[in-house]
Amino acid sequence: MNETMPRTPFSTPLSRSAREVEMRLNNILSGPKKQPPIPFLVLVFAACLLCGNLVSCQMKEPEGPDSPNQPDTSQSGDVSLSNYTARAVSIDPDHPPQTEEEEWLLQALFLAANEQQGFQIPKAWLVHSIQKDGYVLGEAFVEDYLANTLILGVMDRETHELTGPVLRCDQHAGVLSTVAFQNYDGEDCLLYTFNGQMNGQYTGEAGVVRLDGSFMTWEWPVEGDAGLANDPPVGPKGAFQAYQDYWNSRYAVMAPGGVDIYTVNPEFEWGQDEPWSIWQLESGETFYTDFSSAEQLPMPVYFQSLNWLIETTNDPAGWRVLSLTLDEEKCDPEGMVDCYTLQAKEEFGSGELTADLFFPYEREGRRQSYGDLHRGEIYKTYSTLPAPLDEP
Repeated sequence: MNETMPRTPFSTPLSRSAREVEMRLNNILSGPKKQPPIPFLVLVFAACLLCGNLVSCQMKEPEGPDSPNQPDTSQSGDVSLSNYTARAVSIDPDHPPQTEEEEWLLQALFLAANEQQGFQIPKAWLVHSIQKDGYVLGEAFVEDYLANTLILGVMDRETHELTGPVLRCDQHAGVLSTVAFQNYDGEDCLLYTFNGQMNGQYTGEAGVVRLDGSFMTWEWPVEGDAGLANDPPVGPKGAFQAYQDYWNSRYAVMAPGGVDIYTVNPEFEWGQDEPWSIWQLESGETFYTDFSSAEQLPMPVYFQSLNWLIETTNDPAGWRVLSLTLDEEKCDPEGMVDCYTLQAKEEFGSGELTADLFFPYEREGRRQSYGDLHRGEIYKTYSTLPAPLDEP
């Protein structure tokens, strides 16, 4: 059978001559006899280099605040306070420093207190500061895992270094109350009460400090250097020990114009009485003018009102007086009875109380003399309290 192969433009026919076929196969197997021109090779080589550069020069994304290689600004020890220092403690977002100097002061106070005794999971903020002659007195509050801490100290505004040791006060569940005021000599002072509670018992301390040159000085309850240890000591020696001794048997609650002071009840028996009943009212101290203070109100309005508050709440030292003011609309001139409105709040907790207290009085010329509290009427409260006192 004689079949012929079909022709196609994509095939190359072989010659019928054996010699031609041999020569053709030799040429195919031996490869090209000519090398490509030099310029062509140069162009190909340059193209290869260019492709490599395009691959290696990909754009690197900048490391922003959310990049894992950047410090976490929400954690302590990682935030840049400035070009020269680093933040040492987490700042309370509800009480951020208002200036860079305030943050320097807060960090300095915290680091000094942390050297005395390390914190665990702290959060801190600056409560008050007083500036004078290149120095600043600072008051800081630290919330921690087991206890809260009050820190007082003085910083040089130029060097940002503390001028001496800090005063550190620790209290379980500590609550800080503080007032900035000017004393009768026109000097800026800080009044503080720092109270805690553990197993139902109240403990705490209080004081009035002022900036004295490059140091802080106590004006009350003792006088002298408020630092823990200065060498040589500033002011009368033993001020800190006297301060500790004073508060070993006393307890203070913030009051209008100053503090109310409680002392240990001599009839208190451990295991027999409730822990909070260890305290009984002793006296009061006034440091600045407040029209609700015992110094400004007629006797015996303030302390009888405070005693009524203690008896009504059955919680001595557990409540503080916010205000005590005369309510003329509820006074009875014909019956010669004045009404004073008392506002108070719990020292630990959110309880609040408002009550009307009625005091009889007698007139002797222009003088008005008050008698003992006649009755009290609670008309607003946010805490579970016993029934108000019955009218006599």
